[in-house]
Amino acid sequence: MSTETINAPAVGAVVAAEAVAQLGNRISDDMATQLGQAVYDALVRSGWHIAEGLGRRAHRISPTLWDYDPAILAGLARGYSAHEIASSTGVPVATVRNRILRLRRRTGAANSANAVAIAYRSGWMRSLKPEPRAYMALSGRQREVLALVADGLTNEQIAARLQCSTNTITTHLGRLYRVMDAQRPGAPATCTRARAVALAYQHGLLKFPSRPTGTDA
Repeated sequence: MSTETINAPAVGAVVAAEAVAQLGNRISDDMATQLGQAVYDALVRSGWHIAEGLGRRAHRISPTLWDYDPAILAGLARGYSAHEIASSTGVPVATVRNRILRLRRRTGAANSANAVAIAYRSGWMRSLKPEPRAYMALSGRQREVLALVADGLTNEQIAARLQCSTNTITTHLGRLYRVMDAQRPGAPATCTRARAVALAYQHGLLKFPSRPTGTDA
């Protein structure tokens, strides 16, 4: 019997992510999870030694969210990359990426910024402490651009919606990022967009619905 150590949950996550990529809507989140769990269980039965702390099974905390989703959403709201979220949560990067992908599928989010917006609108971010900021003065156009970022639109889509050039949208975003102090050194643009959306909800630049859109938090 083998005693070699293997990161079995990461292998399961990769298998599940590949199944989602290959089968698309023909495989549900539950089926992908079951497939990844089956790989994990098979490795355990085969005698592989599972690295300590990586064998805990995930469980649902609501019809939409799994127990690992709050940490993922908090990381996205802080502008963290998948590598940084993996480092802070102690799980493999491949697992984090797979969880972000599946979170987006479950919530219908177009991208990470949209996932953060949906989380705030649904009341799932109440426990995340707002980042302190001084008054952030954004122009009406910058607020409009930021709202469309929260809706998951790309720069090209925003430009088409507002009937201006993509360069103009890039300029607006650069200026509002500076005003909001949203960009962390070396952070990818996708991370900065998600953090800007989070800061906007934290400080009232984007409005919450009259009642949360989610009912399962």
